[in-house]
Amino acid sequence: MKAKERVIFMEVVAKHGGEVFEISEKIGLSPESIIDFSSSSNPYGPPPRVLESIKNSLPYVRFYPSRTHRKLRERIASYVGVEPDGIILGCGSTELIHSILARFVRGPVILPLPLFSEYEAAAVALGLEIRFIKPHGRRLNLDDAIETLRRESSGCVVVCNPNNPTGEVLEARKLMELVEAARETKTTVIVDEAYYEMSEGATTLVRMTRDFSNLFVLRSLTKPFGFPGLRVGYGVCHPSVAEKFESTAISWRVGVLEEAAALSALEEREFLRWSKERIFSEKSRLFREIGTIEGLLPLPSGANFFMIDLSKSGFSPANLKWRLLSYGVLVRELSSVKGLFGPYLRISVRREHENEVLVTALRNLTFSLKEMYPNNPVCAERKCHREVEDCRLCFCPFYPCLDKATGGRFVEKGGGHVWSCQECLWVHRKEVAESIVKELSEIDPGSSDPEKLLAVRKSLLEVPT
Repeated sequence: MKAKERVIFMEVVAKHGGEVFEISEKIGLSPESIIDFSSSSNPYGPPPRVLESIKNSLPYVRFYPSRTHRKLRERIASYVGVEPDGIILGCGSTELIHSILARFVRGPVILPLPLFSEYEAAAVALGLEIRFIKPHGRRLNLDDAIETLRRESSGCVVVCNPNNPTGEVLEARKLMELVEAARETKTTVIVDEAYYEMSEGATTLVRMTRDFSNLFVLRSLTKPFGFPGLRVGYGVCHPSVAEKFESTAISWRVGVLEEAAALSALEEREFLRWSKERIFSEKSRLFREIGTIEGLLPLPSGANFFMIDLSKSGFSPANLKWRLLSYGVLVRELSSVKGLFGPYLRISVRREHENEVLVTALRNLTFSLKEMYPNNPVCAERKCHREVEDCRLCFCPFYPCLDKATGGRFVEKGGGHVWSCQECLWVHRKEVAESIVKELSEIDPGSSDPEKLLAVRKSLLEVPT
């Protein structure tokens, strides 16, 4: 596989949220000024004690980290209620996904849809056959997964609880039935509990690992405690399996600073309780307010995130994601997720003032869609610009172009940032307005691919005047 093909592979198979640095580079807004609703980490983290522990550990970056991580494994074991000999560590739970499939799976991988895409990416990278299980609507079809296990030989089956990206909390009885069916056929089971601490009603299977040597339960430390930039995750499994894992595991996969942060975070149970209470209080309010916006349908979820159905909004997910960037707001659009058959966004719950910025942005954008081209009236007040030659495109069809070269820029407003076109007069030149109207006469401004719209803009800018 050529280098260029490898890049394309990762873009297609393993798409995730949390692309703050990439977006920052693209739109020219600093990472700390972007409100990231695409990454479902605790918005109140990290706790101050975690930052202090990182600072105090800086002198130790001159040394290799511990290879055994004995202290961290003991602390995690106490935290989840198992013995330390059943804990495995990774450079984030994503590294554990790849490591477990590489070490323990030889046969086909059963993936009930919709599912976190890293599992498919890992299976493809290892050349493993994949058997997708179609969902019941948006819900995982565990009955079909169990039937597939009993009917044919498999190497592994994967589920997330709560599920990502839907937030569905899986029934404990059905999960146990899945694990038992897998044991009968010597199939590895991975239950991804990355959002367990940030959920309501989810049942953990960590204690079942003592009785089921085919079971891995994966957890995240960075999501519930709010420091995803430091990569450390863990898994719980049978001690004999953990021993086998460690015998060939990658050395030094948890760094000195990650270990210091994790050890400190595991002492912050009160912070976790307090922040979870605030998150779910905010979630109820955010869910309710988005539900009052015409065309937007928030969908129930048991996690700290939920999906929004855009079927009646007039926006495609890619288009609305793009337009939300005009407010410095980043969301996760789900068109790449297998098994989701509809136009969906996923948003995480953030702090109160950040959630207010999102709601304001959604209200303004859904209202503005009614005023966009081709029904594009001249603004009677002309508040945006001084005298201009042609006001036909008062509501710019390319907004937000995020192109400073024509006069636009981000300005601070309402506790966030908004892309301002006040100094951009390009679309108000008569010959330009006429060309835009001609080029976009058949284009739906809400559902059009942003890249295609901006390509039209670029071509018009290149026409000599």
